[in-house]
Amino acid sequence: MPGTSSVRPRVPQHVLALVSLLSIFALSGFFMFAHEMSSGLGRSGSSTAGPPHVLFLEEERFAAMVSNTEYLPYSDPGYKLLRQGLPPPGCDASSAELLIFMYDLPSEFHYGMIRSSRPAAGRANFPHNASDIPLYPGGQVYQQHSAEFWLTNDVLTSNMPDRRTPCTAFRVEDWQSADVVFVPFFASLSYNRYSSVGAKPRELQKQQNNRDLELQQKLVRYLKMQPAWQASGGLDHVIVAHHPNSMQHVIRSDVLHSAMFVVADFSRYESSANRVANIIDKDVVAPYKHVIPSYLDHDRNTSFYDRTTLLFFQVALVTKEGGIIRQKLYEILKEEPGVHFETGNTQSNGFHSAMQGMRSSKFCLYLAGDMPSSNHLFDAIASHCVPVVISDKIELPFEEQLDYTEFCLFVKSIDAVQKGFVVELLRSVHRTEWTKMWNRLHQVDLHFRYQHPTQPDDAVNMVWKSISHKVPSVKFLLHKRNRYKRSKPTSFSAQL
Repeated sequence: MPGTSSVRPRVPQHVLALVSLLSIFALSGFFMFAHEMSSGLGRSGSSTAGPPHVLFLEEERFAAMVSNTEYLPYSDPGYKLLRQGLPPPGCDASSAELLIFMYDLPSEFHYGMIRSSRPAAGRANFPHNASDIPLYPGGQVYQQHSAEFWLTNDVLTSNMPDRRTPCTAFRVEDWQSADVVFVPFFASLSYNRYSSVGAKPRELQKQQNNRDLELQQKLVRYLKMQPAWQASGGLDHVIVAHHPNSMQHVIRSDVLHSAMFVVADFSRYESSANRVANIIDKDVVAPYKHVIPSYLDHDRNTSFYDRTTLLFFQVALVTKEGGIIRQKLYEILKEEPGVHFETGNTQSNGFHSAMQGMRSSKFCLYLAGDMPSSNHLFDAIASHCVPVVISDKIELPFEEQLDYTEFCLFVKSIDAVQKGFVVELLRSVHRTEWTKMWNRLHQVDLHFRYQHPTQPDDAVNMVWKSISHKVPSVKFLLHKRNRYKRSKPTSFSAQL
């Protein structure tokens, strides 16, 4: 209308800012969705190339997957959820704590033992993608010594650009720039699959056509030919020999004694072989993979009084070395109120009853058997049942990083077989003290959990940290032995 102002009503600035911000969020969400769809990704989490960026997974289902399999390949829908809260994708040599060179050994030394058929001629020795990594085979006997598998998986995938795991270990392509050289030999699986069950290592050595022995001998020949081994004499090489009988044919040889071994314990090493197995100087103790599934946090609302059994123990009484103490304790404890002490195993119904028994007990008895260590200690930790350790010669994993007295009770064997000693000790533990140890178990159980991809401070990550602690002493020895490498050998030095 004539004489009427046509000026539009003025929109407040804060309203405009809010509309703009909402528009940006909407557009970014659209482009993210378009990117996911263009990459062949949907709610199924499938992908035709590269690790998936899965957006849809319930936390409860993810927790169940971890509990049941403890294995999450990059192709699994759980991987995205696993990555939440982890560092940005990628890792490089400048930020990693431990630089690792891994030998390109033929597949017969590692994943070829798992696959039903060997790779065709001309194919790579290792899986091309993380999603191609096969599952570790076998039941509990195989699984408990599978550290070799989880460590190899981690090295293999450590330099993948989209990997979001702790930047602890990183694979480099040049052995001269590495802190350690990793030997990807599945020694425990080789022993379990190819050796005669029940035969002693020295008896196996006499057998013809022993595939395990053949692989060990081939590995020694391979290592002796490598420039990295020749340069260091094996001081910076890492060999996983977790099964106590694995690598026994060659582990004491003058060729391999200097390497860093990842072991379960040192019970099968003779006293004369101290230079082969030495926890302080060079070797690393890794945990067994526990047989009982991780309890996660399902029992966080339970209390001291909800765990009605005082002490639980259910394994075989007859063992090669620890049977005498087990039998004595059985006679002492079998009639004690609140004590569950019986012969059993972790097969079929025995496995289920052991799991339920550990989860409903305040304390779980751990006794030395054929060896000072076994997976039962780690079953107790996974069940958040305070371990009572009666094993005088036991070597514990990560003890340079963990104080086991915060979540375990240790009893000397000579005291344990005194009537009434163990029960009186446990009944003297006040509810407050037990609860403190129980809470500590919740904090540390991740340290004993093998999984892939690795998470901060899980078993794989902790093993790498233990190895990294050995690197300074390894470098010290290497520098010391190289002092006179330019010196011409004399008749005297040639005799040393």
